[in-house]
Amino acid sequence: MLSFSELVRTIGPYGGYKLASKLTRSYPRILMYHRFSMKGGSGSLSKGMLERQFSYLKENFDVLSLSDALSECDSPISKKKPIVSLTIDDGYRDFYEFCFPLLKKYEFPATFYVATDFVGQGIWLWHDKLKWIIDSNSVISESLYIKEHKYTPEYWCNNKDTLWRDLVSVMLRMSGEEIENILDKLSFLTKAKIPESPTADYCSVSWAELREMQAARVSIGGHTKSHYSLGHLSVGDVKSQVLGCRDHLSHELGEQSRHFCFPNGQPADITGSAKAMVKSAGFESAVAAYYDKSGVTDRFSMSRHGVGESWFEFQKSVWGIDRLGAQLFNRNSTFDWGEVCPQK
Repeated sequence: MLSFSELVRTIGPYGGYKLASKLTRSYPRILMYHRFSMKGGSGSLSKGMLERQFSYLKENFDVLSLSDALSECDSPISKKKPIVSLTIDDGYRDFYEFCFPLLKKYEFPATFYVATDFVGQGIWLWHDKLKWIIDSNSVISESLYIKEHKYTPEYWCNNKDTLWRDLVSVMLRMSGEEIENILDKLSFLTKAKIPESPTADYCSVSWAELREMQAARVSIGGHTKSHYSLGHLSVGDVKSQVLGCRDHLSHELGEQSRHFCFPNGQPADITGSAKAMVKSAGFESAVAAYYDKSGVTDRFSMSRHGVGESWFEFQKSVWGIDRLGAQLFNRNSTFDWGEVCPQK
């Protein structure tokens, strides 16, 4: 018996995609991007694949701003083409270098969610600092204990390929203070001299670049101040992360309606109280980092479809196949780091 993906591969090019598109016409496909580079790899999307996707979208879809896409899906008049909205997370400068020129070329709007303390070569994003420490040092001087988990010097040396994911799976469930204490401990144990600002591989966009892009149909959204999971912070820290982000954006870019993105964006990161805080802060909407059958019915936890180098997966997302799978079979793209990482 054919699997769901095999069935889609078989019938998609022969009318399956068009049928799925018609059945999901009122559903805006919110695409989720993160990193970009010339050749791709290491979690980034290549410039060539990005342009292939944009060319395909230009021909077959209406690419709208997130605000316009949400307004259209509420409208009783259905557009001739399915609607796609482009969103990009975090605030890395490679968005300005690789994606922004293509947005201008194809005349596409987009929403760029930034962690405001990161912008302008401010703080490191904590998961990048962790990666830099792991990549820069081969040993730790003694075992590292994180709650019930133990990481020995031997484990550290022999599991470099999985170590970052392993540690992230544990640290995501911590407060910002706990995360920073662990990074300080790792710096001590590895004798790592961490640069004050992120290195070239992890550098941020500048506020001047954000102002330039905002004037060119890129909506700058909030992604908290420091990119900690809001699901594991105190009420006071959630308030500080959300309101501080909003106020920083308004100070640097002017007051206007903005959208929000939950860091990590999985169900455990999006609590009812965090959504209420985002809504009360005046954000127009908020997005998750997965899709499920709820789609965009909850405007403060809206489904998104991750985009990578796979052309097949891209087509499944934009034509509505993933949406149909979520509706008919309760399929989703939720992700738990702990399920793919060994625990020591």
